[in-house]
Amino acid sequence: MHGIILTDGRINVSQIRRSTRENRALSCMTRFLNESPWCPNRVTRRRLEFVMKHIQKSRSKAGDARSIVFFIVDDTQCKKERTTKRMEGLDNHFSHSDGKTIWSHCVVTAHVVSENNSFTWDFRPYFREPYCQKEGISFKSKNVLAMELINSYPVRDDEQVYVLVDSWYTSKKLIETCCQKGFHLIGGLRTNRKIYPAGVGIKISDFASTYLESTDLRPVTVDGHTYKIYTYEGNLSDTEYAKVLLSWENKFDSSKTPFCLLCTDSSLNHVTILSYYNVRWNIMPISA
Repeated sequence: MHGIILTDGRINVSQIRRSTRENRALSCMTRFLNESPWCPNRVTRRRLEFVMKHIQKSRSKAGDARSIVFFIVDDTQCKKERTTKRMEGLDNHFSHSDGKTIWSHCVVTAHVVSENNSFTWDFRPYFREPYCQKEGISFKSKNVLAMELINSYPVRDDEQVYVLVDSWYTSKKLIETCCQKGFHLIGGLRTNRKIYPAGVGIKISDFASTYLESTDLRPVTVDGHTYKIYTYEGNLSDTEYAKVLLSWENKFDSSKTPFCLLCTDSSLNHVTILSYYNVRWNIMPISA
């Protein structure tokens, strides 16, 4: 796999061998390729073992007693031309970046960032329900696939894992999955979700537009950007307790919908929550 990725131009066994720079006989590679099929699960296990060993080695060098790990879950579309019809798994999926439905594969992915390392962890293909029925396979929602990925990450006493997701994945079941693993979740939150200030249930959008004033917010600067933040701590309609940030960039405007973040770690301050969540876009480690 490493050799195929590194090889430019025409790919053959000799080129793959040269790209890997491994001192093994060409016959070793040809014998391996002839002994198909191979076990993809074994390849995945070996790759994940390599990722964990690399992170642990870096942690040991840094002398961290309890490292911060960001486990980033998201989905993406691998766009294909409409003329591509024979490749299995293709379907019409909505692309947020394109703003429309495109002919593509859809993949739910997980990415790990820790100790100045950034690794792809694993992925799960997402198939729409009609395709699953046609092919006779079990349908799994994106949230279920995300929970499978979270469960695949091993629990360790020497690290604190923060699962970072967008508003599509901040469901009750996914939050409970993180809690059961001892992980915290920081995720986008839709403004139609209910909060309970003073014990009265109200949608976040209605609360922000009706009851908030500029004096209720505090300014926060993160990575050169200034935000006006209102913090709610308490129950949500489907979550017992969480910290919720309602934020407007530069200045408060009750007519504009706030960007909302949910965090299950109430010990974190505003700047830390926003900084941690920003790792989703940078896919780069930051100082914890």
